Amino acid sequence: MKVIQVIPNLLMGGAEIMCENLTLELKNMGVDVKIVSLYNQKTPITERLKESGVEIIFLDKKPGMDISMFKKLKKVFEKEKPDVVHSHLSSQKYAMIAAKKAKVPSRAHTVHSVAQKELTRIDKILAKRFYKKQGIVPVALSEAVKETVADVYGIDNIPVVFNGINLSKCIKKESYGTDDNFKIVHIGRFSEEKNHKGLIDAFKAFNSLKPESELWLIGDGPKKEEIEEYAKENGLSHSVKFLGLQSNVYGFLHEADVFTLPSIYEGIPMTLIEAMGTGLPIVATEVGGIPDMLTNNESGILTRIDAKEIADAFLRLSNDEELRKKLGQNALYRSQAFSSVEMAKKYIDIYKGGQK
Repeated sequence: MKVIQVIPNLLMGGAEIMCENLTLELKNMGVDVKIVSLYNQKTPITERLKESGVEIIFLDKKPGMDISMFKKLKKVFEKEKPDVVHSHLSSQKYAMIAAKKAKVPSRAHTVHSVAQKELTRIDKILAKRFYKKQGIVPVALSEAVKETVADVYGIDNIPVVFNGINLSKCIKKESYGTDDNFKIVHIGRFSEEKNHKGLIDAFKAFNSLKPESELWLIGDGPKKEEIEEYAKENGLSHSVKFLGLQSNVYGFLHEADVFTLPSIYEGIPMTLIEAMGTGLPIVATEVGGIPDMLTNNESGILTRIDAKEIADAFLRLSNDEELRKKLGQNALYRSQAFSSVEMAKKYIDIYKGGQK
C-alpha cells in the first residue's frame, strides 16, 4: 500500500503531531508513506521525520487561496501513484480535488476538531460534496466529533479513530509525592480555544492559597504576548513560567504534579494522551472528545469551563497524594487505547475500505 498524507504544514500542533505519529507507525508496518506539506516551513517535526527516513514534499504555497496547489498536487499524485490520499485540516480542498483528477483509488480526511470549527464556510460546502458525492471518508477523532460531522454534513457511517502516540516515549511517574513547589503544566498553542486566560484566572485563585505553586505553559501562538501581559497584570510573573515551544515535552510532564487542559473545545488532544501515558493526574474541561478519554474522578477530574471549578480541582489534588496516584495510574492504564499502533491499524482498514 502506498499512502500520501497531505497537511498545510508541520508546525507543533496536535493535528501535525498526529500526522507524524501515524506516518511513522504506517512506515513501521511496511506501508510506503510520504507527506506533502503545502507550505515550506522546516520545524522540529520535519527534522524528526527526515531523520526517520520519511520523505516530505514541500509545495511552497502562498498565503490565502493558492490555485497552483491543485496542479502541483495532481502532478505529485500522478508521479507517485498512491493508493490513498489522506488529508488534514485546510489541505482538504486542494488534496481531494487533485486526488480525484489523478484517479487516486482511496481518499480520506481526518476531522481534527468539531466540524463547525474545522473549516471555513466555503470549505464546508466543498467538504459536503466530497463526502456525499465523491466517496471521500471523513474520519472523526471521537464520538462527540462524529456527532458534529453528522450534523454539519448530513451523513452517517462515519468511522471514529482515536489519535494515538508512541507510548514508549512517555517517562512514567514513579512517585506522586510533592512539595510546596506544586507544578501544574499545560501544553498547547496560545489561541482562543485553549482558554489560557481562564487558566490564568484559575491558577491565580489556587496560587493565592499555595503561593509556592508554579504554572508551566509550553507552546507558542498568536495570543502568547497577550497572555504574558495578563499574567503580569495579575501579579503572577514569578509563578507562571512561559517555556516556549519544546520539541520534547516528556521530561516536563514527568516532573510536573498535574496536567491541565481547560479548553473551550477539543477533538482528541495529543497532549492529553502524552499526560495519560506519563501517569499524570489530569484536570480538564468536559468538552469535545475529552469525556471519551477520561472518566471523571476515576482517570481525571473533568470540570465545566469555569475558573473556580478548575482552581478547586487543583486544590483538591494538591492536598491529596492518594488521589493523585489513583487518577494518574488509571489514566496510564486508559492510555493504552490511544497508542499509535492501534491508530495505524484502524486507518489501514479505512484505506482498504475506501478503495473503489
